[in-house]
Amino acid sequence: MDLNLADRVVVVTGANRGIGRAIAEAAAKEGATVVVVGRDEAACRETVAALGADRASFTLCDVANGEDVARLVETVAARHGRIDAIVNNAGRFGGGPIASVTADALREGFDTKVVGALALVQAALPHLRQSDQARVVNVSGISAQRVMPGAGVTALANSSMIALTAYLARELMADRVNVNCVIPGYILTDPWRARTEALAQAEGLDYETASLEVLRRQDMGHSRWGTPGEIADIVVFMLSAQAAFLNGASFRIDGGQFLAVQR
Repeated sequence: MDLNLADRVVVVTGANRGIGRAIAEAAAKEGATVVVVGRDEAACRETVAALGADRASFTLCDVANGEDVARLVETVAARHGRIDAIVNNAGRFGGGPIASVTADALREGFDTKVVGALALVQAALPHLRQSDQARVVNVSGISAQRVMPGAGVTALANSSMIALTAYLARELMADRVNVNCVIPGYILTDPWRARTEALAQAEGLDYETASLEVLRRQDMGHSRWGTPGEIADIVVFMLSAQAAFLNGASFRIDGGQFLAVQR
């Protein structure tokens, strides 16, 4: 299937690892010109090298910093002359009980995940309005829909991403800017790998057994880990011409981990 991403300029935040990198790779494979956005220069350079300099470039940016965001949009527009799509994937994940979380920790979580996402859309909006295939995809997380001990800050930010998606979709509808959201379930990214390796070492398990045990302790014993690539494939479809009538939707992508008759 031709997803019609050739010559499209796609900006992906948090693209130097995990789900963000997988999205950048999938978009580049479909012919898009990808701007890898992150704070780790070495990781950004590695991602661009993997994608190919003809398909990708990187720009360092802390999306929680408004001046950084403005510079990012100016740089991309000057370099490529257009911005067709934004994938808001950046996030910082703090732990601890929500009843005792500090205001600074809460602010840090929101500034990156929610405030940063909105600031980037606002700054890029003049360019998105010029595109005939303008797309915004927000990446939330399953903590928005399931209580996960110690993940309160992340959950509040992820929930806000779903609300942000709906409001932006309604308000930008007249501009033909489609805004959608993905809600990944348990995806085997670096933090979960680290937890698996720690469990394996602590309990003398091989990695595969430890991986399944981590899921079991999350009450997901009959499920499997999702991969970043499985999320990326759906995000790239959302960026495509075929998704022209998809707007304001938030999709849980979890392999049936959190089935519910009603929410």
